[in-house]
Amino acid sequence: MIAPLTVLSRSRHRLALAALAALSFLVVTAAPAGLAAAAANSADRAAYVLFASGSRSSTMSGSMEDLRRARALRVGSEPLLYVRQGGAAYVIRDSATLREAESIFRPQQALGAQQAELGTRQAALGQRQARLGAEQARLGAQQSGASPRRAVELGRQQEALARRQDVLGRQQEALGSEQEILGRQQERLAREAESKFRALLAEALRRGVARRAD
Repeated sequence: MIAPLTVLSRSRHRLALAALAALSFLVVTAAPAGLAAAAANSADRAAYVLFASGSRSSTMSGSMEDLRRARALRVGSEPLLYVRQGGAAYVIRDSATLREAESIFRPQQALGAQQAELGTRQAALGQRQARLGAEQARLGAQQSGASPRRAVELGRQQEALARRQDVLGRQQEALGSEQEILGRQQERLAREAESKFRALLAEALRRGVARRAD
């Protein structure tokens, strides 16, 4: 009976890895948003909401209040950039500035799509691990009152399930490593985008195409 208990312990370990992998995905994918929120709350950094023409979705770094104000300022489905910096709010409708803003954030959006796709794969693997874990738990419950011969057979089944869990666990670890790489790339892109966006806003203010909105 010692071997089945060892297998059950291994099952719980793999389930824990699955949960950690799913949490890792959430943390990695939420990291850029967390950095964005920190930027929005800093007095010397800009919060922004960018609407593309004809789109209801937005690219943003800021609070839900920023999004609400940007939506209120938008006319129909026009392209628009709302910016809040240093206690002042601005709205930009200049087409050249909007195109430049879109180009600044495009690399982050593309990388975010990769992270989301990878996260979907991690979630699917986690579900498979959970199903295997449930099967292992079911077999473990049967082992507790089984005859010696039946217990041996159940033990072999448990070992087979544990090997499958090992394979899925290694796949999860590989996907987690990919997410870490993408997360570091996203942080680098966020720093680059912030620098470029600062310059873009300064130029928009200089040219007078950033209009006060508060």
